[in-house]
Amino acid sequence: KQWYQRRVRGSKCLSLVLATLIACQSALTGPSSSVLRDVVESERGREYLCCLTEVFKVACRISRSGCHEDGVVEIFKEIKHSWTLVSEVLDGLIDLPTIREFNIAGSSNEEEWARNCGICLLDTTNEPENSMLQYNRVIYHVTCANFWLNSIDDMLPNLNQKLDRPLL
Repeated sequence: KQWYQRRVRGSKCLSLVLATLIACQSALTGPSSSVLRDVVESERGREYLCCLTEVFKVACRISRSGCHEDGVVEIFKEIKHSWTLVSEVLDGLIDLPTIREFNIAGSSNEEEWARNCGICLLDTTNEPENSMLQYNRVIYHVTCANFWLNSIDDMLPNLNQKLDRPLL
C-alpha cells in the first residue's frame, strides 16, 4: 500500500510540474524578444523564473529517487523536454541551469536514508540549514515542501521508502 501511495503521489507531483512548465512555455512562446527581455529584467519575472527553476529541481530530485514506473518515466521525459524548450526560448536572455548542472545525488547508505527528504527522498545532510525544514520528525527540502503544499495537498507526506534506481 505504501509503495502504491508513493507512486501515485510522485506521479501527481510530476504531472503538476509538467503542467507548470507547459504553462510557462505557452506564455513565453508568443511574445517578442523585447517583451521577453522586459520580463526577464523585471524583479517579478526573475522571481518567477527562479521559482520555476526550483520546481524543475523538485522534479529532478523525485526522478533521482528511483521510481521507474512507465507513466513516471514518460512524464519525466516530457518535463525534460519542456525544460529544454523553455531554456531555448530564454537563451541569451537569462542563464537557466541545465539538468546536468543540478548535481543532484541520492543517499546509498541505509543509515542515512532517514535523513532524506520526505518528498523527493534525496539526502539532506549537506544542504544549507535554511533550505530544509522538519515537520512531524520528517525532513524536507523547502522547495519540495512548498511545491507539495501549494500544488498537491495541504499535508506533507512521508514518502521515505528506498527505491531501485534514478531516472537521471
